[in-house]
Parts: sequence; structure tokens; C-alpha cells
Amino acid sequence: MKPIHMLCLTLLSSAVAHAQELSAAPSVSPVRKTVLGVAITPDQWSVVTLEGERVVSPRVSLGLGLRTGLSGRDGDSGLLVNGEPVDTKSSTFLLGVLPRARFFLMGDAPEGLWVSPQLEVTRKWSTYEQTWAGIFSDSRIRTWHLGMTGMLGYTAILGRGLAVQAGVGAEIWRESYRNTDRGIQLHDGEVIHEGESENSTWGLDERMMLSLGWAF
Repeated sequence: MKPIHMLCLTLLSSAVAHAQELSAAPSVSPVRKTVLGVAITPDQWSVVTLEGERVVSPRVSLGLGLRTGLSGRDGDSGLLVNGEPVDTKSSTFLLGVLPRARFFLMGDAPEGLWVSPQLEVTRKWSTYEQTWAGIFSDSRIRTWHLGMTGMLGYTAILGRGLAVQAGVGAEIWRESYRNTDRGIQLHDGEVIHEGESENSTWGLDERMMLSLGWAF
């Protein structure tokens, strides 16, 4: 198990123990109905989610997240073609929305142990470029990501409203993408190849979430 996975599981188990203590003690917390925060996914450090949550009943809250991310790489790939190095350049930008509901098993929303179904709709734009032996090749990929996630987590509200959240779960997803690629001979600009393809794939992945925000 990865160290970051162990960290998330440790945080979650500690949160469950804290929830049991809360259930045995009288509640003197001020009423809070809204949580605003920033969430990260430990396996995707370049992706950030801005999220808002609103309590609709003592055991239920509704939320919406806006996910965005930007990553890139430029330099020598370490590959050789006919003894010449291959230079690569890549960039990816994504934007998505994540509506969700949370059902609280312990504590009163927005604090306590919860389970949460969540949808995700993300659009991703990726570009890959390679240069080697007088040839330039580029690929442009446009991807739609549709996912359904089930998550178990805990929200702790500290002090005057600092909200710390952690969750683990799994996502089933489908991605459909369109790839446009071409190759060009650099010395005369001749197009060697050019094509377009479409495909789709399904998958099942584990999901983890860490979030820091403010409850009021």
C-alpha cells in the first residue's frame, strides 16, 4: 500500500474514533450551514477542486465542486532514434464539475462521518509534441471523462470554523476521446502522415480526497 494511502486511511480511522466521542458528548457547537474549501487528490497533485457544501437537513448536505488542473513537460525524453535524441513537449489542461450529496452516519451535517455519491463531468485538452531526426510530430487529444464515485469520509470542524475533510472510495468511469496527429519533415515542411481517430474506454479506480476550508 502506498504511503499516501496509509495516511488517508489513518486520518479516516482517527476521524471515526473522534465521531464516536462526539456522539457520546452533548453538542455545544454553533449552527453552521455552509462549507467552502479547496480539495486535492493525492494521486493527482496538479488537480485542484474548489468546492462548496450546503446543509439541507441535519443528516444531509448537497455540494458542488469545480475541478481544474494544468500540467506540462518540456525536454529530452531520454529516447534515441537512429542515435539521435528525441525531444518531447506535453501539456494538459482540464476543467470539470462535481455535484454530490453527503449522508451523515454520525454527527450532524456538515460535521461527522458520511457516505457520499458523486458525479464527475470533466473535459480535458492534451497536446504531445516530439522532434527527432528532422521530423516533427504532434498529437492533440480531446477527452470527455464521465465518472460515478462512492466515498466514505469524515469532516471535522476545528476552532471557529476550520473544516478539515478526508475521504476514500472508488470511481467507475468512462472516457471518450478524439485524437488528431500529424508528422512533418522539418527541412521542407512536407506532411508525412496525418490522421484522426476516436475511441472510448471504461475503468475502475480508487479515489482519495483531502480538503481544507471554512464552515459558517
